[in-house]
Parts: sequence; structure tokens; C-alpha cells
Amino acid sequence: MPTLALLVLAAQVGGATSGAVPPRGRYSAQCTAVRVTASDRTAPPKDMTFSSRETLDLLFRPRVRQDLQGEHLMQLKVFTPGGFLYQVLTVPFVGETQSGGRERPGWVTNQATAAADPPPPRVVPGFPRPLEVQRLVPAGGGRGGYELRARLPVAGTSITLSSLYGTWSVQPYLDGGTEPCGPATRFTIRD
Repeated sequence: MPTLALLVLAAQVGGATSGAVPPRGRYSAQCTAVRVTASDRTAPPKDMTFSSRETLDLLFRPRVRQDLQGEHLMQLKVFTPGGFLYQVLTVPFVGETQSGGRERPGWVTNQATAAADPPPPRVVPGFPRPLEVQRLVPAGGGRGGYELRARLPVAGTSITLSSLYGTWSVQPYLDGGTEPCGPATRFTIRD
């Protein structure tokens, strides 16, 4: 068994606690469900099933209901089919208007300039290097709200090396909260 697979297995066994499965129905409702697609697709499959042979990585798009001002941190907790915590994806972000100037009286926002001028990287405790900061962008599809993006590699990872196939889930947490900010999204990874 490859060393990486052993480390993942040890982390799953060591992380097994009652309550490792994401809670259902308990969340603060600041976020909507996380949209999951393959990185090379624009829409999720109807049955939310992804082939590990055809998917390099998954793209998670967590959504918040409103444009949050200031600095924030979105954490996406990804759970294996057995209910064990597989990975936490951490995304520092600022509101859409954070450095565009709209929130300041007398300033005019140039959306093209604001989008082209990304916020500087931020030091996040627990990470050896500063993380790229995203800016909230209006969610497409007429659903309202704002979204972020995070990637979960699939090809060549312990998912494929250890055959971690089945129904996974991802749940959003905002600003280090102990309760999720939105419902879990379930998806399937198959061989």
C-alpha cells in the first residue's frame, strides 16, 4: 500500500469520532448549498456522480446570500463516504466591493479594475505561506447571492489510490464557526 494511502487511512481511523458525519439541518443559513462540478464542466451531472477516471478535480462553489464586507474565511469540510473528515479547504475572501470603492462616499467602482486587481495574499494561522484571497462574485444562473471557488484534486490522489468511492459530502463553515453556515451537498465519486 502506498505511503500516502497509509497516511490517509491512519488519519481516518484517528479522526473517527461520533459526530464525524456532517450534521443535517443545523446551520446558520448565511450560505446556500455548495455547488459541485467537475473542473472541466459548467454544470453538475443530474445524478451528482463523478467518474474518477474522467475527473481531474472537482470544483466547489460555495455561495453566501449577501455581499459580506471585510475579511472573511470560508472553510469547506469534505467528508469521505465513511463519514470521516477527508480535507478542509480554506478560502480567505473579501466582499465584492471591498476595494472597489463603492462603499466609500464619492467613490465610483470600476468593476473591471476591481476584478483585475486581486486582494493581496493573507496570512492564515495553520498555513506555512499566505493564501490567495478571493473576492466574492455575483452568482450566475439568476439564483442571487455571491460565490467563491475551491478545487479538490481527484486524479492521482488517495481517492483513486485507496479506492475511496461512494457518496461524499461537503459542508461550508464561515469565519471559523463551529456550526455550518449552509447545508451539506452530497455527491458520488465512482471508479
